[in-house]
Amino acid sequence: MKRLFTLLLVGSSLAGWAQQVNGSFDEPWEDCTPYTGGTSITCGTQPQGWKISHIAGYNFFGVTWIGSTKVASSTTGYNDQGLAVQLTNTANESKKDQIIPAYLTLGTPWNTANLSGQEADGGSFGGLEFSNKPDAIEFYYKRSATDSEPASVVAYLWSGTYSQANVPVNVANSPKTITMTNRDRNILGITTNKGGTVTETGNLIAVINNQITNTTEEWTKYTAQFEYKDTETTPEKINIILAANDYFSANRTVTEGNSLTVDEVTLIYYHTLSALSYDGKDINFEESTLTYDLSDVTYEADKLHYTKKAAGGTAVATYNETTAKVSIVVTSDDKLNSATYELQFKMPVSYTGKLSSISYNSTPLEGFAEDTHYYSLTADYTADCLTATASDEGLTPTISYDAKSRIATISVPESGQDINYYVKFAKEATHYPSKLLISCDMLGGFLSAPAQEVGITENEDGTIGFQLIGFEFTGANMGDIYVDDIAMDGDGNIYKEDVIQIFGDFGVLLGDLPITLKGQLEDGELECDLDITWTNEGYQYPIKVTVYPPTTPYIDARGISGLNVAAVQEGLTNPNCIIYTDKGTTVSEGSENVVVGTSCTKLNLNKSNDISIPYAFTATEASLARSFATGWHSICLPFATTPETLGAEQAQAFTAFDGNTLTFEKVTAMEANVPYLIYFAKKTENISLQNIDAAVTVPQSVTHGNVTFTGNYEAGRNMEGLYGVAEKDGAQYIMRGGAGSTLGSTGAYFTVSGSEVNSLHLRLDGIETSISGVQTGQDGQAFDIYSLNGIKMRSQAATTDGLPKGIYLINGKKHIVK
Repeated sequence: MKRLFTLLLVGSSLAGWAQQVNGSFDEPWEDCTPYTGGTSITCGTQPQGWKISHIAGYNFFGVTWIGSTKVASSTTGYNDQGLAVQLTNTANESKKDQIIPAYLTLGTPWNTANLSGQEADGGSFGGLEFSNKPDAIEFYYKRSATDSEPASVVAYLWSGTYSQANVPVNVANSPKTITMTNRDRNILGITTNKGGTVTETGNLIAVINNQITNTTEEWTKYTAQFEYKDTETTPEKINIILAANDYFSANRTVTEGNSLTVDEVTLIYYHTLSALSYDGKDINFEESTLTYDLSDVTYEADKLHYTKKAAGGTAVATYNETTAKVSIVVTSDDKLNSATYELQFKMPVSYTGKLSSISYNSTPLEGFAEDTHYYSLTADYTADCLTATASDEGLTPTISYDAKSRIATISVPESGQDINYYVKFAKEATHYPSKLLISCDMLGGFLSAPAQEVGITENEDGTIGFQLIGFEFTGANMGDIYVDDIAMDGDGNIYKEDVIQIFGDFGVLLGDLPITLKGQLEDGELECDLDITWTNEGYQYPIKVTVYPPTTPYIDARGISGLNVAAVQEGLTNPNCIIYTDKGTTVSEGSENVVVGTSCTKLNLNKSNDISIPYAFTATEASLARSFATGWHSICLPFATTPETLGAEQAQAFTAFDGNTLTFEKVTAMEANVPYLIYFAKKTENISLQNIDAAVTVPQSVTHGNVTFTGNYEAGRNMEGLYGVAEKDGAQYIMRGGAGSTLGSTGAYFTVSGSEVNSLHLRLDGIETSISGVQTGQDGQAFDIYSLNGIKMRSQAATTDGLPKGIYLINGKKHIVK
């Protein structure tokens, strides 16, 4: 949270930088073809956007090249990241007494000499098109040297063109000459005896010509400021030269093996002031201090003086008469960074513009404070329902209301202060207890997991509204989220794309937030995702808010770094809830139902709550909190096991139905998600297991004839009209459930298609047992039986046993007695 609001309130840092050159050297390097003024060859490689002073050598009779020499290579970059350039003065491959100077440049490197190695010269000409005014150059370097020869740092900006005639540019008995454009020495005014007349139509604007004399095996930061010769003219070109030698040495003496390694070459743009005063007096100015209190002084524009630190950029002062505040906005020349200095002068009138109270229908608003500007009421606005009192004696607040947004605005315009208070008249809502999971990868992953209520409102056009009052974000109240006119289909699916502002003081700082809301509202529970995009200083921060009901059977927290599992579990009401986390997530000892990667240490399930396993995993320990009385039960489990492991006498699978008899057969192994009848010879509770493979919960249905046996993971499933195992008068039956009868999770039930069946038989291990198909609930339910002709056959009966075969009417439905 501290990081978030530092970004919000402070903005960009005062250091200020912009990379106008490709100074990371990390992209794939390119082949180098040294400049010779004509035919050349490939020699070595160089980073994109730069050129290295590799030499092609002498073209021997146009057949072969002699003396081609590489003077640089890539190496591991700063902080062991990416690539760096290692420049090393290197002996000529053919003439070892000739040492080739190693340098890197944005221009074009060249060299010349005769065949004996005499009359040597070289350098760089040209550069990049460039129109900004950087203030400094910065890079990291390592350096080794065996003597006092320094390394060189050269950079310059210019406009126009410098031309020199007859400059030799290759190695030959009689070197080729060209008219060279924008040679380094010509631009910088350094004399040279190589070449002819120099024609100057250009203008040197800024220059760096420094040397590095120290050696270091560690990465060292280097910064050099440009010396501006002309701050009025806009540059047209730039060149940067980094050399492992004394680049402009008069005698071109170069030491073999001296090296300079460089990385992260960056142009610096200042966006601060270098001086600030008022009425010629010191105000304790410091470059990094942005606010100054001159509240005992009346402002006069001609007494304010300031100087920007940058050669380019702008510094613009504005005065707000209402606040008596001067703001000086300093913007870097590349327009990527800015800083605002504020000077508070004496207020014309010392009004605060604040309120001391707000009341609704004469009742003060709960939680009112003069520095809290946003309030939500669940009510409808009426004329004169709001009253307010100004903190400034003698001033009267004004109140306006916008019917579309349902927001009233209260202010004190007479104070001259730009302060507003807002009251949102929220619609009546149905409240859904919810568990929120909030995350943002760019803000550290996991942010918070508060338990809050979400309100849903109904609109006349069939759309709904979403309310999240007091949205908690890493422990802080950010304000209220309102999203209205959300489309909802017949299945409860909801969707809306919108741009909102969070209703609260922090909402102003966050600004407009694109949001996508997607989810489902069904059976009194709400599940949805809010994908929010917050943009700050040009960077986008995608924040994801997932809303779960507290009864949710699982939470998918994978992909969220820094997850606090205990915070995610807090407030959940389903003890079966499984938390999915990434491999390596820290989980406290003894934690239950937490899947780390694909492994769970302890899995505890019970039949009184829903069970859902959307992703398979393994569990070292597992337990099922379900009581099994002596006798038969239905069962369906999300893992494979055996009757013996469960402590049961036997388990039977549904294998056939011939229209009269349900047939089951013993099994020695039980599959995951498959329903069975299971028999316990003694009362059994709290089954414990080891090393189980939890499967995705897709309860299976087994159908034979018009009877289907289906597994169940829903707690409290309504069994009215369904059939299940129950006991009556000391005997067990497969009975039809009545009103109010339910089935717990990990059980199973039967359904019969077509006309309901009143009497069936059950075959277990070849023994037929009579089963009533019309008993409803464990306690049964009396009913009248009629023939199809309307004749009452029985009054307040509990069974159809003993009736002749035929079709009867019971509670208005047809029943078949076979």
